[in-house]
Amino acid sequence: MGLLYRTWFEFTGWAAALVLWLFILQGQVIWWQPAALWAVFVVLWFLTTRLGGDPGALPLAAVLVFCGWVFLTRLDPALAEGHSYGILLGGAAFCFGLLVPWTRLSLGRLWAWAALALLATTAVLGESSGGAKAWLNLWGLRFQPVELARIFLVFYLGDEIHRGANKWEPLLYLTSFCLILAWQRDLGPAVLVFLVFCWMWLQLSFSWGKLLGLTAAVLVGFYSAFRLFPHVESRVLAWLKPWHYLDSKGYQVLQGLFALRAGGVVGQGLGEGLVHVIPQGHTDYLFAIIGEEFGFLGISALLLCYLGLAFWAVRIVDRLEGRERLIGLGLTLLLHVQVFLVVGGILRLFPFTGLTLPLVSFGSTSLVAQLWMLGIIARLGCRGGEE
Repeated sequence: MGLLYRTWFEFTGWAAALVLWLFILQGQVIWWQPAALWAVFVVLWFLTTRLGGDPGALPLAAVLVFCGWVFLTRLDPALAEGHSYGILLGGAAFCFGLLVPWTRLSLGRLWAWAALALLATTAVLGESSGGAKAWLNLWGLRFQPVELARIFLVFYLGDEIHRGANKWEPLLYLTSFCLILAWQRDLGPAVLVFLVFCWMWLQLSFSWGKLLGLTAAVLVGFYSAFRLFPHVESRVLAWLKPWHYLDSKGYQVLQGLFALRAGGVVGQGLGEGLVHVIPQGHTDYLFAIIGEEFGFLGISALLLCYLGLAFWAVRIVDRLEGRERLIGLGLTLLLHVQVFLVVGGILRLFPFTGLTLPLVSFGSTSLVAQLWMLGIIARLGCRGGEE
């Protein structure tokens, strides 16, 4: 029996055990949700294999998605149901990324303009949530355009950085992208995209001058955001002195640390954690909730899944050349730099950015965007890239 077949068999056993435990624990688990999640990833695995792609990411993504579903069921079954619908849409997005030759669509500046148009429309017509005007409601469909806009921008950056015709033009579009996000007070994605751009730019040709210039830009941007935006100042103070703001801005940070400390090595056990104590636990701080109930070993296994995804993607990107290599690298970084920012923020390595844990936290738009990216990378793995 092949390695991936054994992986699916083991995953099915663990999934069934967790579903049974949730049924005993809460007495209500809608059976179709885990069955649908399992069926979606099995279908995607067979489709990817049939088309000659590399399906190695799918077992890892399935584990992450199912882990998110389990803990969202713990928090609120309605959240788990929404998560399930997001995964169904994400499966279609994976197929979309797998079947369409995205990296051959040399649309140039149209990618950048599409990204800016999405953000500008959100800034004007969007809805506010959590202090950021990041949601758009069109005909009853509520989504976060920035999740798609940053993928469009990576397409543009990969194409333009590779051509190198005008080294200042990508900086202009990137600055516009970040300024619109600042207008929306949604600075987390701006930080993420800027870090991805830095890595892509330095990957093409490294120089100490570039590194110093980008470092200076980071410091100036951080200081400006701290001075101009009160919520950034609150997050920095909560990061530096959470005990001074125990009942206000430091409450979420400290509750996340308490949860991780309470989890210890093996965790409190599924169903034994105080999951409703942490604010925004279904989005921003789901990692801390998992750490409380599954402990250090549980979150280490979760991070190993992300590491496996990174290894899978880098192995594909390493076989590519030119603009495909840069685009593949950019998409890989969008996923994994976000993991670094989320986990580092919860552990107080730096201020929390308000981003969600990829493939695990609640959010249909982010699930669709992340599975779309995995589908694009899987297509790039077909015969080492698109001819």
